[in-house]
Amino acid sequence: MPLPRLCHSLALLALTVCSSARANELNWVSTNEMQKLPPAERAEVPAWCGGTYHNPVFFRPVATTDTVISADQSSLEPEGAAELSGDVRIRQPLRRLRADQARYDQQSGDFKLTGNIRMESPGLTFNAEQMSGNRSNRKTRLENANFALFKPHARGEAAIMRQQGPLIHIDQGAYTTCEPGNNSWLFRARKLELNRDSGWGEAHHVTLDLYGWPVFWVPWLTFPIDDRRKSGLLYPTLVSADEGGVDYTQPLYLNLHPQLDATIAPRHIHGRGNGLENELRYLTGAGEGSLSYAWLRNDRTFNDRDRELARWEHDGSLGSWTFDADVNYASDDFYFKDLDTGLETSSQTRLPRTGRARYRDQTWQAQIRAQSWQILDPNLAPRSEPYRRLPQLQLSGDPDVMGPLRLNWFSDVTRFDHTTASETNGRVAGSRLHLEPALSLPLDQPWGYIEPRARFYHTRYRLNDTPAPPEQRPERNLAGASLDSGLFLERPLFDGAWRQTLEPRLFLNKVEYKDQSSLPRFDPGRLTFSWNNLFRENRFSGHDRIGDEEKLAVGVTSRFIDNETGAEHLRLRAGQGFFREDRRVTLSGTPDRSEQTPLVADAQWRLNDRWYARSEIQWNTKSNEHVRSTASLGYHGGPRRHLHAGYLEREQPSSTDPALQQGELAGLWPVHDHWSLIGRWLYDLDNHRSLETMAGLEYRDCCWNIRLVNHRELSDDNGDTQLQADQTVMLQIQLVGLGDFGGRIDRLLERSLPRYEAP
Repeated sequence: MPLPRLCHSLALLALTVCSSARANELNWVSTNEMQKLPPAERAEVPAWCGGTYHNPVFFRPVATTDTVISADQSSLEPEGAAELSGDVRIRQPLRRLRADQARYDQQSGDFKLTGNIRMESPGLTFNAEQMSGNRSNRKTRLENANFALFKPHARGEAAIMRQQGPLIHIDQGAYTTCEPGNNSWLFRARKLELNRDSGWGEAHHVTLDLYGWPVFWVPWLTFPIDDRRKSGLLYPTLVSADEGGVDYTQPLYLNLHPQLDATIAPRHIHGRGNGLENELRYLTGAGEGSLSYAWLRNDRTFNDRDRELARWEHDGSLGSWTFDADVNYASDDFYFKDLDTGLETSSQTRLPRTGRARYRDQTWQAQIRAQSWQILDPNLAPRSEPYRRLPQLQLSGDPDVMGPLRLNWFSDVTRFDHTTASETNGRVAGSRLHLEPALSLPLDQPWGYIEPRARFYHTRYRLNDTPAPPEQRPERNLAGASLDSGLFLERPLFDGAWRQTLEPRLFLNKVEYKDQSSLPRFDPGRLTFSWNNLFRENRFSGHDRIGDEEKLAVGVTSRFIDNETGAEHLRLRAGQGFFREDRRVTLSGTPDRSEQTPLVADAQWRLNDRWYARSEIQWNTKSNEHVRSTASLGYHGGPRRHLHAGYLEREQPSSTDPALQQGELAGLWPVHDHWSLIGRWLYDLDNHRSLETMAGLEYRDCCWNIRLVNHRELSDDNGDTQLQADQTVMLQIQLVGLGDFGGRIDRLLERSLPRYEAP
C-alpha cells in the first residue's frame, strides 16, 4: 500500500495557529537529554532554548528504497480491500507511519487509518486519531492532529484538517514556536484555508494568546504560506520620548509586481500631528533601488510647518560597469533629532546627494561622479559648506611597462561649485585637472620587499570670479620620490607551537617645495596622524596641497602566531618619522618646524577566543608630552555575553577641535537563563558629565524575545551649541517565526554594543 503524500500538506499547518502536545510525542529532546545528539546539532541549539526537535531514525544510513509494510494481522478481501491491524507500520527511506489499524481499497483508492497514528520524517512529526481519504481524488482528512516542524522550531494542532488538491481546510487550528509545555504565545484560528497554488492562506476569527490570556483578535486576515509576497498589514512600531510623546506607526505592505513593491505607513505622534512614510522598491535587470518619502503635516511643535524627508538609492551593474546613487533631502536641520524615521537614512549633519558610475578591469579603473550635500548643521556658516563636485572624472591603473617596471597612473578632473562662491569672500569656483603619473619597481621576496617610486604632480585650474589672468588659470608642477622597504624575520616559540615575526620597515619620502598659497582650497584637509599615515607620500587629503618634505619613517611590527590554527594572538607596532627640514606647505600658512612626528605605538592582543584588548599611544618624544591615547578591553562569550570598556584621550589638535577625555562602558550580560542586562555609558571626563547612557533588559527564549531600553543622550537641540538631554523609552517584542513590533531597538544596539547580534 503506497503511503499517501501528506508531508507537504501538514507542513503548511505551520502558518496556522496550538496547545501543548506531550514532548515525547513530537521528538522533543530537552536540554538534559541533549548529550545524545550529534555535536554539530547540539552546537546549533541556543543556550536560552530548553531543547530541540530531533528524530534519531533519520540520522542513520538508508538501507533500502522500498516501501515495507508490517502488521500483527492482515487479510485481503475478495474485492481487493486490505485490512491490517495490530501495530501497523509503513516504512520508507524518508518516512515512517504507524497506526493501530489500516484499511486500503485498491479499486476505489479509499484508505483509512485509525488509532494512535504517528508519522515521522527528517523535519516533521505528527500524531492523529484518524486519517482517511482517497488517493485518486487526492482527498485527505485528519482528526485531532498535532505536529512538530523541526526547522522553524514550531508545533501546532488542528481538530480537523481536510485536503483536496492544493487546498487545505483546517478547523480549530493553533500554532506556536514555543517548546512543548510552554504556551507563552499562541495563535488560534477558528477556520483556515491554505492554497498552495497561490501561496496564501486565509484565517477567520484569529486570536493571539499570551500566557493563556487573549490579547489580540481580528475577524479575518490573510498571510503567506511560502516565500511569495502578499499585500497586507505589517507589525506596528511604538516609541515614547521626552518630546513628542507616543509615536505610533502602522505600515501597510503592497505587492505591486514581482519586481515592484511598496510600503505605506501612516504615523501619529502625540503632540505633533499625523504623517505618512512611504517606500517604493524596484528590481530590474540593471539593478535595484528604492524611493522613500516621509511627511509630517503641520508639526504643532515646529511652528505648524510641514516636515519632509526623501531618499533615492540605487545599485546596479552592466558588464564591467557599476552604478550607484544616494540622493537625500530633509526639510529642516532638526528633522532627525525630532523625527527618527524607519526609512533607513541615518542621522547625520551632511546628507549626501551622489550619483556614480565605475568601470573596472584587471588594469584600469574609471569613475564618473556627481556629488553635492545638504547641510543639517545650524552652527555651520554657509560659506563653510563643502564644495559640490559637478562632475568628477577619475582614471587610474597600474599597467606593466617593462619587466617588473610598472606605471602607476592617476588622473582627476573635477568641476567645483559653491553657493557662496565669489571673489569677495575668497570662495572661488572652477575646474581642476590633476595628473599624478608614477613609475615603480616593486621587488618582492619571501624575506622582504623593496619598492622605489618616482612621481610627478601636475595640477591646473580654471577659476571663476577672479580678477584677471594669470589668477584665473594657476597651475602647479612638482616631483617626488619614495623608497619603501621591509624585512620578514621569524623564529619558533614554545617548541614550534608558535612563531614570532619581526618586520622592520623603512620609508623614505622626498617632495620638492612649491609655493601653493595662491591655489584654491577646494578639498584639502590635514589627515589625522596614525600608523598608516606615517608611511604616506602626501600628508594632505585631496589634491589642492602637495606637502613638501624630506622624511625618514621607521617602524617595526612583531606578531605572535599559532602555527596550528594560524591565528594572530598578539601584534605590536611602533614607528616614528623624522624630517630634515621645515614643511612650508601648510593649511594655516605657518611653517611646520617640528623635527619629528610623535612616536606612535599600538598593540592588539587576542587573549583567547573570548578576550581581546587594543591600545594606541602617540607621544611627543622631544617635549616628552602625551598627544593621543586609546585603550579598549572586550569580552565576547557568545550571542548574549559582551563586555566592552574603552578610553580616549586627545590633546587639542587645533584651535577649532577641543581636547577630549572620554570613557566608555558597554555590555550585554545574562542574569538568568533568559534575561540579560543591557547597558552603555559614555562619560566626558573633562567636563564631568554623561554624554550618553543606555539601560535596558532583554528576554530571549526559543519562541519570543523582548527588549526594553531607556536611552538618554546630550544633543544640540536648537543649534545654539548648548547641549540638552534627550530621553527615549523603546519596547520591542519579537514572536519568533511571525515577526516583531515595537520600537526600533535593533539598530541602536548594533551601533552601541560591539559584536551585538540581534536575534
